Amino acid sequence: MLRKIKIENLAVIDHLEFELESGLCVLTGETGAGKSLVVGAIELLLGARADSSKVRTGEEAALVEGLFQNGGKTTTVKRRITSGGRSYAWIDDSPVTVSELVEKTTGWADLLGQHEHQSLLDSTTHIDLLDSFAGSVEMAREFKAEFRRLEDALAQLNRLKREVERSRERSRHREFEIRELSEAKLDIDEWESINSKLARIDAAERILERANECLGALTDGNPSAIELLSLAERALADISRFASEAASVADIIDTAQTAISEAAREISNIADSVDIDPEEAEFLRGRQMMIERLTRKYGRDVAGLIDYLSEIGKSEDDIARIEEEIESRETGILRSKTHLVGIADTLRERREAAVPLLRERLQAALAPLGMESVRFEVHFDRIAEASGPVIIGDERFALLPTGSETAEFLISTNPGEDLRPLAAIVSGGELSRIMLAMKSLIRSSDFEGIAVFDEVDTGIGGEVGNAVGVELKRLAHHGQILVITHLPQIARLADLHLRVAKFEERGRTRVAIERLSGEAKREELMRMHGGEPNILITS
Repeated sequence: MLRKIKIENLAVIDHLEFELESGLCVLTGETGAGKSLVVGAIELLLGARADSSKVRTGEEAALVEGLFQNGGKTTTVKRRITSGGRSYAWIDDSPVTVSELVEKTTGWADLLGQHEHQSLLDSTTHIDLLDSFAGSVEMAREFKAEFRRLEDALAQLNRLKREVERSRERSRHREFEIRELSEAKLDIDEWESINSKLARIDAAERILERANECLGALTDGNPSAIELLSLAERALADISRFASEAASVADIIDTAQTAISEAAREISNIADSVDIDPEEAEFLRGRQMMIERLTRKYGRDVAGLIDYLSEIGKSEDDIARIEEEIESRETGILRSKTHLVGIADTLRERREAAVPLLRERLQAALAPLGMESVRFEVHFDRIAEASGPVIIGDERFALLPTGSETAEFLISTNPGEDLRPLAAIVSGGELSRIMLAMKSLIRSSDFEGIAVFDEVDTGIGGEVGNAVGVELKRLAHHGQILVITHLPQIARLADLHLRVAKFEERGRTRVAIERLSGEAKREELMRMHGGEPNILITS
């Protein structure tokens, strides 16, 4: 229940403060006086979007403050909108976000304006109204929340399936790489080991090569140093017959032959000490060539090749992991669908059971509102699906965000006319009355908030206007109702009558609000009735 409201610098309102009571509260005034601004202020207190263009010209900010009383607890709500477009909210002087404000004030008010009237023309809203009448609102909310979770789960499942398919495609391309690198049996220390061993083999081969060259020159060649010295020795022996001094030269040659033979023996010993395994050398050079080819092909060193093999090898593990997750999610989705089908079945039963009673009560409620010949029906629509989880009789249907069906209200307002969608036949006045009747049927008797009816009198007057007033008065017995109206038939039934007036003062437009009773109320009713006297005032 809204007990008090204060408005400052909102559009043409500089300062407005008034109290409300339980029962039927009526707000009247000339068109454009500012009545809709009061409704807008209440909407701001409930978390409506702030519009900086609504800040009064020349002022820094607009302020709206409301005192609510629900469940025996009093709560103060404030909204401040700056001309720069900033918005602030407080609950009992504690700052809150707008989303927190919306959550906190949910159920504190029920606003019914022209927008809500028009929402009846949107058939997607009909199932919510039917659920409200059937007492299934919480169950329907539970279903919608679970259905959204199911949709998220299905989206994630499809993402995982696409991911595993991409992984499989990559895996097919990498099968050769995995086989090639796996067969290479690379080791991070092997490259250095191969190079070190091959360096020693190359050195040993060079020792053998050079040693053989030495032996060839000294003893094994043709001619060798030994052979040449023997030839020289024989020549000197022939000379020594004619020159005795040649004998000393022969001794020198003999010493040289001895030295060369000793050198040859030493060199041979060196060559014999060198151990080379030709098969090992060939294997190591083959490994070296293979590793060099792989590093060039993949543009990585040996450590990089090993890491790459591990990386692409893990893709197989990733596929297995994703497939396990897919299986787990499919199991969860199946459980969720089973749970949802159970809720959908219960909702369907409740909705179908509620239709005859809603038809009866709505037609009864509309009769005194000038719609005596109205006929009403609810059409359910379902989507057939061969593998759908919802089974009704021998048919299968899909799950929808609303359950197993959607609903559309069909109506005939004149005798002999076929039932048709609301949008096809009802006028603005009929729409307002249908919504009023609908609200009267679904409004909870323990609702403690304020119900605001704006433009409920659109397109009606006379006896119908009086019937609408009586219905609003009846509803007000169960709580607090605020009605913005131009009809004296409604205003005369008010428990609290407030008049909004716009005037000019010192070159600025201002708005005032006045509580009416007695003669002042009679005069306002006469104005609303076009000046006709003898307006009956009831309380």
